[in-house]
Amino acid sequence: MKKIIITFSIVFLFVGTGFAQSNLFGVGWEINIPNNNNFLSKTSYAGGKLEYRHFIKKNLSVGVAVNWAYYDQYLPRQTFQKPDGNGAVTGDFVAQVFQLPLTATVHYYFHPGKTIKPYVGVGLGGQYMGQSLYYNVYVSEDNNWGFVARPELGAIIKPAKFDSWGILLAANYSYSTNKTALINSDSFQNIGFTIGVVFGQ
Repeated sequence: MKKIIITFSIVFLFVGTGFAQSNLFGVGWEINIPNNNNFLSKTSYAGGKLEYRHFIKKNLSVGVAVNWAYYDQYLPRQTFQKPDGNGAVTGDFVAQVFQLPLTATVHYYFHPGKTIKPYVGVGLGGQYMGQSLYYNVYVSEDNNWGFVARPELGAIIKPAKFDSWGILLAANYSYSTNKTALINSDSFQNIGFTIGVVFGQ
């Protein structure tokens, strides 16, 4: 998965450099809070975002985005039913999850051309998840892909003297269909907060 992130980073940097005059390239740090999951409840501060937006109108853009988050949580002593149904394990556990949504995006801007541009948007695509449950000297793993939807509210703040770059503030809700018997059963949901910088229009 590190190779995927590096590859997308290079592509985004190339696109952002070549088209910064009429489009937007963004990079940010993300904080993610798991929601409605069987085991995870600890906030992840190990997340990030790369995105590219192309303006088809002054107040409307389409683009692509890659986000990632890493969750790591200690679970106190409990009984865990093995996914294959062949018995149970009692003990303390460490749950680790790597989340990688890849989405196509659409954003609508309420005050184009102003210093502060609030917007609403949505990202739709696929999400890879690597989930691991460590207990004693053993580990159970489940890696899979699912569909993901990520509605977002945010704002781009551009100081008047620095029109070529700005500050990105956003919040999103993420719902994916990734299923597993390890960390969650039906889906994976989280709330995310982004702070970053944008370059371009």
